[in-house]
Amino acid sequence: MSAIDPKQAEQEELVAEWLRATPGFFERYANLFNEIRIKHPHEDRAISLQERQMTVLRTQNQELNRRLSEMLHFGSRNDKTQQSLVAWLLRLMKANNKADVEAAIISGLAEVFEVEAAKLLSPNSAFGPWVDTPLCGSTKELAASVDLLASQTQIDPEWQSMVAIGLPLGKSIGVNQSPAVLLLASKDETRFTADMGAFYLRQIAELTAAALDRIQAYEAKAD
Repeated sequence: MSAIDPKQAEQEELVAEWLRATPGFFERYANLFNEIRIKHPHEDRAISLQERQMTVLRTQNQELNRRLSEMLHFGSRNDKTQQSLVAWLLRLMKANNKADVEAAIISGLAEVFEVEAAKLLSPNSAFGPWVDTPLCGSTKELAASVDLLASQTQIDPEWQSMVAIGLPLGKSIGVNQSPAVLLLASKDETRFTADMGAFYLRQIAELTAAALDRIQAYEAKAD
């Protein structure tokens, strides 16, 4: 849009306000719909107001169709993920020692999310921010954070997207501890994206941490 001077902008705003306050104007002057010409949004030609409105509606319909397709796709994926999560939780509940719990967490979540890698990283205070806001997205977008992860574990160069979820260890048993991290990684760049629901990821973190806390409490009693 070309720049206009303040006086013209003020005049145009007055015209726009008047048209909004006078809905019957175009009913009385319906012929103006065909007579007034405006620039086509994508081509170097002028079109009528009616054509412009049709273009807007067509674009909106295309966007709605795209969103509907995405909803159907993710809805199907989420149904499958939910069923897998229930199976994972049952496996987690049956585990009765640290090795079994860690195996259930790692292999179970790798199956749930259908990813190539799942790891539990040792507690580190630097992981604190990822408890409330899990790290999630493509490895390109997360370059700075990947450096921190690389100092704790080996990062496969073939990983294209990942999620690092801070685990609030000790929370369920009232003990202050540095958070650990659950790392999931995929060769698919679109598997984990920045707009994945943080609430959903935090729930997984809470359940994982609670399972680890349970074993820690049992071991402490046994000692």
